[in-house]
Amino acid sequence: MNIVPLIGLKSIEFGDSKEKANELFGIPELIENELGQDGVSSEIWDYQSKGIQLYFDPDLEFRLWEISVTSETAKLNSIKPIGFNESELLEHFPNLVLEVNDDIFKEYVDPSNELVFFLRNNVVKRIDISPNIDDYFNRFSGIGT
Repeated sequence: MNIVPLIGLKSIEFGDSKEKANELFGIPELIENELGQDGVSSEIWDYQSKGIQLYFDPDLEFRLWEISVTSETAKLNSIKPIGFNESELLEHFPNLVLEVNDDIFKEYVDPSNELVFFLRNNVVKRIDISPNIDDYFNRFSGIGT
């Protein structure tokens, strides 16, 4: 599984449909907030066994707008950061900015690539991948109007 900053994964891109996700990954193991029933949040497809969560925007025809990755096989620039300790992460990605730091959790951000690395006990546990939000809305906000 290859992370492509600002685009998604090599296999699925921001703006893709739930149907495409289903074709690629099958039926999710868990669906949270199905059909955006809370009226605010995304519909989240959780593929725990694959180590990914896909977030679909209910306001934009349920298009993919965010991906969370926990799979140790995920690659970013041919590097597998899940499981890295903090120093290994910063050695491979020296331009990251520390945004959250408490006794247990840290968040490092790559703002130019819309990536967030979540660490627990100084180990990378998750990477969130997002599009450039302005580009995303410019591409998809007019759909269906």
